[in-house]
Order: sequence, then C-alpha cells, then structure tokens
Amino acid sequence: MQEDLASGEWKFGRGSCDMKAALALQLGVLEAYAADPSEGQVNLLYLSVGDEESYSRGMRGALGLLTDLQEKFDLNYVLAVDSEPFESEVGKEKVLHIGTVGKLMPVVVAQGVLSHMKEPLKGINALSLLVAIASQLDLHPDLADQALGETSPLPSWSYLRDLKEQYDVSTVLYAAGYFSVLHLKKTPQELLQRIYELSQEALDAFYKKYEHLQDQAGQEHIIARPRVITYQELEERCQALEGYQDFREASNKKAEQDFRNGTSYQSLAIQQIQRLLEFLGDKDPMVVIGFAPPYYPSMNCRFLDNTDFNIVSLITDYREYLDTRGYLLKVEEYFMGINDTSYCALEKDVASYQVVLDSLATPAQVYDLDLEKIAQIQVPAVNLGPWGKELHKRGERVYKEDFLETIPNYLLELLYHFDDRLSTE
Repeated sequence: MQEDLASGEWKFGRGSCDMKAALALQLGVLEAYAADPSEGQVNLLYLSVGDEESYSRGMRGALGLLTDLQEKFDLNYVLAVDSEPFESEVGKEKVLHIGTVGKLMPVVVAQGVLSHMKEPLKGINALSLLVAIASQLDLHPDLADQALGETSPLPSWSYLRDLKEQYDVSTVLYAAGYFSVLHLKKTPQELLQRIYELSQEALDAFYKKYEHLQDQAGQEHIIARPRVITYQELEERCQALEGYQDFREASNKKAEQDFRNGTSYQSLAIQQIQRLLEFLGDKDPMVVIGFAPPYYPSMNCRFLDNTDFNIVSLITDYREYLDTRGYLLKVEEYFMGINDTSYCALEKDVASYQVVLDSLATPAQVYDLDLEKIAQIQVPAVNLGPWGKELHKRGERVYKEDFLETIPNYLLELLYHFDDRLSTE
C-alpha cells in the first residue's frame, strides 16, 4: 500500500474502485461521444442502475425500459458493457469477462413431530432434519459446476435456525435455512433434482440412526420416514384443499405488507412455506425445498446462438488494442462475483427457466423477474473494467491509467469503429 501511495498511479478511497471508477469512466465516454457523435457507427445507451449485489432491483426494473425503447426506436442491442473492476497480481495484465456466474438460493424448511424434550425419541426435532441436510449439502462438490475450464465455488449456507418464536420445553416443530448455489452450465432443474436426491439421502441416513436409537430405548416405530418434497409439490397438495384460494390471497397480501415493512426475500420465502405446511395440515415429518430470491441466470457470450455478435472478434480486437499499449489480455469466461449482465441475455429458451419461477416461494408482486423481456433484448454482455486492489477494504484503490485512459479510450474506439472491426456482416 505504501508503495502504491508513493507511486502516484493509484486513486485511493472507499468505493473508489467498486464502483465509482467504473461509473466515472462510462460517464466520461458518454460525455465525449455525445459531444461528437457524427462519425460514430452505433448508438450509445447509458444505463445506470442501483442495488446490484443484493437483489438487482435496478436492472430487473430496467428491463421494461429497454424493451420499450427497443420497440419504439426499432433497436437492435448489439453489445452491453459493464465495467466492474478486476483484481490481478500482474501489473501488465488486463482482464475481460465474457460471461457471469448464475446464482440460485435454495431455501429448506423442515417440519418435525413435536415431543417433550425429556422424550425426544417420541417425536422428531425439525432441527435434526435440517442439520442432516445442511451437513450433506454444505460444500458438496456435486453442486459446483464446470464449464470452459472454470469451476464455480462450492455451495455455502447463509442461514440455519429454528422457527420458534419463544422458548418452551417442546422439541422444534419448524426449522429453516438457505444457501447459495453458483452455477455455470447446469440447469436449475438439474441442480434442484440433485439437491432433492442428496437431501433425501440425508434424511434416510438420519432415520436409520433414529430407528436404531428407538430400538435401544425400547420405543415403537410410530413416526413415518421423513421425506423431501419440492415447493411445487407442496403447492399442488394445498391447491387440492378447500379454501386454498382465500388462503393464498391472504398469504400473498401478508407477504406484500411484510416486504414493505423491511422483511427480506429469504424470510418471506420461509414464512410462505411454513404457512403452506400449516394449511396442509399433514403431521408427518417432511422437508420442503424451494427457491428464495434473488435468482441470477448464468450467461456466457460463447453460448448465445441467437445473436449477431461474435465474441471472438471482440476478444481479438481488445487484445490487439492492449498490445499497442504494452499490456497482456487475460480472458476469464465467467465473472464469479454475481453481475447484472445475468439479465442481458438467456442461453436457453424461456421454458428452460420455468422451474425457477415455479419454485420461488415469494409472490410475483414482491419479486418480479421477467424472463421474456431478457429474451427480447438478448444482448451479449461483457465485463470490461479497471484494475483495482483491496476492494471493500481500507486500502481500496484503482489504477488511474485504466479509468482515465486505457478503458475509456478503448470504449470510444469501439463506438467510432464498431462496424469496421466487429461487424459480422
């Protein structure tokens, strides 16, 4: 840090790199191009959005704007450029991301069988079921993903607890947790199926041990084997019961009110599943698996068949540009930090993502994801940003040359020579 301070080549400050430098350099490009657009070969649309790393309300909300503009002006979106920073140990290296990791957030709600704490084997503690599944799924390699020589991080739990509102001497009836699954090429359906299988394996192993402990204690096997069901199956079972529509309307209204009062999407999903279990009234032990927001589709420009843009031409062009300035280019297939470019294009048809919408345990009026609009704009997206160090830490800094010269100058060159250098026609 002292060396970088002394060099004068770095801009220090909290947020200087993530994302103030990116915003500044893109606004600089917008200002310069707007001042002299006559020789430009493409239109430039600058889109500024908020809330990127938590729920991406900004980008999800912007989809309607983008489709409206597309229809009004007969636009063909050819390329989207995000400018998230990159970190590197090599000073003469620039990084280009041509894809972004996908993110699913499975939520698990366990229903046990109540008993007094002095007789735990006469019931099943919901925490026992939840812990068995969490231990099985946490860091499980089957839920990581590989594509184009890269591997996504292992799954990791964010939340795990009972749903008791106050202490009493009963075992836990409901418990819940959620975790993140980052994926590259695996479909949501494939991931949900594997989560389901691993969860049932965990419950079967628990129940075998549980029956053995009952035998040792001389107790009867009167409690059914716990089973895993999906959120879709839970809803279907509830829909067959009288009074479901009234229940659902009241539940959705409660979710909307809670959301306006600051309840998180994850808590809303847990509450929705618990209410459905209570409405169902089935007293057997079970575990429900659904999804909580946010959902980010994975996207890589190499896999976008229904666009006119050739990503290889951009890679070659950027590499040649950097070579003239004495830099090397490192292409990373996926940005692993979660990115709004997930909402720029879909690798598969919309129907392939329906399982996500069907499994989201939150009302559409609370969390809206319009996959049809993503498919309509269908714009290849890359991440091309400045070099930075110690993001989100005390020594956060950005390399001045990148955000003042290297990156904005290249983006301007693209605007003025896009058809000459990147057109596929």
